[in-house]
Amino acid sequence: MDSRNDKKNISIVVSYVVLIAYAIATLFPFTWAILVSLTPITYFDESGNEKGVNIFDWPPKIRLFPKPSAFGAPLTFQNYKLIFEVVPLYRKWLWNTIVYAGLLTMGNILLNSLGGYAFARLNFPLKNFWFTMFLATMMVPGQVTLIPQYNLLVKYGLVNTYTGLFLPKLTNIFGLFLMRQFFLNFPKELEEAARIDGSGILRTYFKIVLPNALPAVSALAIYTFLGAWNDFQWPLIILSRKEMYTLTLGLNFFKTSYYTYWQYMMAASIFMTIPMIIIFLSFQRYFIETGKAVAVKG
Repeated sequence: MDSRNDKKNISIVVSYVVLIAYAIATLFPFTWAILVSLTPITYFDESGNEKGVNIFDWPPKIRLFPKPSAFGAPLTFQNYKLIFEVVPLYRKWLWNTIVYAGLLTMGNILLNSLGGYAFARLNFPLKNFWFTMFLATMMVPGQVTLIPQYNLLVKYGLVNTYTGLFLPKLTNIFGLFLMRQFFLNFPKELEEAARIDGSGILRTYFKIVLPNALPAVSALAIYTFLGAWNDFQWPLIILSRKEMYTLTLGLNFFKTSYYTYWQYMMAASIFMTIPMIIIFLSFQRYFIETGKAVAVKG
């Protein structure tokens, strides 16, 4: 018994060591980005001389307080303010990103939930065939459809427009599959009770089904919002006017042909990351609830 307990304790210790090491390796880049975002480009030492900062020094030559010192540069939040002054279009890019992510989130919630409910509850010709065909498109690499999508938008004059930016992304097969799997496990008794009271399909859906599908809807909203907020490829292809850029494209403007303003770039990156962290931490429990519901029935 003692040998078994010893082996079990050793395995637990090894597991914790591995997990802690992995956590440190994962958090290191993020910690480095935060330190760089708080480091000024230049600072004055104790003799009053202006010095530049090499952010690639290790260990970092920084100090916590603004008092002049020969040790290194003081940490400051000034970079988060300066990103709006160095690149005046940053406010516009922030607004563009909010609009893009918001419209995609609302569109995906509405269309994917309606489509998922139709495939889960309604009977129509070739329902399983069409659902299988939709799932088959998930095996097609997204890069294959970029050129046809772009040519189509050029034909209808939708390049460099909000409509062209979000219209092709208003729905996706993953969201359709997620909602369909959730609705397969949704209790039919609630819908039957509503129909006995005289509710039609749409009224039953919007009044009964959708309000009770909050876990799946929240998970879909988070997936969609985070994906749109971080999207780089599609805005890069469809947008060429600077005032239409999103934040991911705007980060490149903190780099010139001869110098990269790493402090401003990291400050802008952390500024972009904060909303995602808040949203994920606030709604992470819905990921678990939706995962359980989707895994029950295929």
